[in-house]
Amino acid sequence: MKILILSSRFPFPIEKGDKLRLYHQMKGLSAEHEIFLISLDEENVNLESLDHIKSFCNYVKIFKLNRWISILNVALGLFNRKPFQVSYFYRKDIKKQISDIVNEIKPDVIYCQLVRMAEYAKGLEYPKILDYMDAFSLSALRRSEHEKGIVKWFFQLEAKRLAKYELRANDFFDQMTIISSQDKSHMVNVVGLKSDDISIISNGLDTEYFSSNNTESKNTILFVGNMGYHPNILAAKYLIREIAPLLSKNCNFQIAGTRPIASIKSLSSEKVEVTGWLNDIRDAYNNSIIFVAPIFSGAGQQNKILEAMSMGLPCVTTSIVNEGIGAIDGEQIFIANSKEDFAEKINLLLKNKKLRDDVIIAGRSFIEEHYSWQNENKNLLKIIHSLKIENK
Repeated sequence: MKILILSSRFPFPIEKGDKLRLYHQMKGLSAEHEIFLISLDEENVNLESLDHIKSFCNYVKIFKLNRWISILNVALGLFNRKPFQVSYFYRKDIKKQISDIVNEIKPDVIYCQLVRMAEYAKGLEYPKILDYMDAFSLSALRRSEHEKGIVKWFFQLEAKRLAKYELRANDFFDQMTIISSQDKSHMVNVVGLKSDDISIISNGLDTEYFSSNNTESKNTILFVGNMGYHPNILAAKYLIREIAPLLSKNCNFQIAGTRPIASIKSLSSEKVEVTGWLNDIRDAYNNSIIFVAPIFSGAGQQNKILEAMSMGLPCVTTSIVNEGIGAIDGEQIFIANSKEDFAEKINLLLKNKKLRDDVIIAGRSFIEEHYSWQNENKNLLKIIHSLKIENK
């Protein structure tokens, strides 16, 4: 079967959640099917990354985006009704070229990742799936709650536009997928999609790769993420500025992840290490005792939590994050929604090794049972096969 994929970012190297999801989906599906990738990207993709993706794809085409043109499109987007992120990624000339490529390939199914790519799939007369991944309208709404002034207005407007566009996309796709039950609930109960039109395809995890040899040699509390992403920026600052002063002075902290902005780098101190990009993120997990993710905005599923649990780290995070994961509070994960709650749970775990060990075992078992790329790719393939049969 020919599966053609439309992506707003080249899916390798993996430093963002959308890349991680698409990479493992493509690689899994490529075992039995032909994969054709058409991707946008703002950066020049290096030859090593390109060769890696070509090793399991039959065709790869990358369209380079000019960032300044994207910003201009966002400004012009004030005068239309499309979401700003759709305007950011859309180019009329690229759409024409994509249409020509698709009609030449004649795929059995088109898999479009993220609502921002929907305009490129619109009008193509092939069975089409849109992977929302996250409920972006929910994420924009939550972002607006943490902003002020014109930035608050911008994200409130974007949330409204996204909700309307997420619903309208139902008209030019045959099936939609999304990452978690909380995101699906928003799409059905707030956006207005029919439940039967949208299926949950969760992320998975390679539990053999993310397995621990943690020796607890340090009293290090860890947070991991793309440090140019707003919810992660807020979380890192909250951890160091709000939670850390309530903990033992013996605690060290590590903020690990790509692209730390200046305000994140400024958190560095004798007790706080900001690493930037790590070639192997497992090093950060293995050198820590507790994973803490005070994330209060965004949507979707936090891969960092899945990785930490698989790596044998007790995790303390917010109820918003756990809505996308579904672990049991106090058994597989610890939930906190204020700095005092975080400090209480962290201190409890630091003082009680048996409790840490129990949570580690329960958390790892939870990941092994519920988060498998193999199973999730099988579920995605069922949807793909059903569309092919319906459109014969």
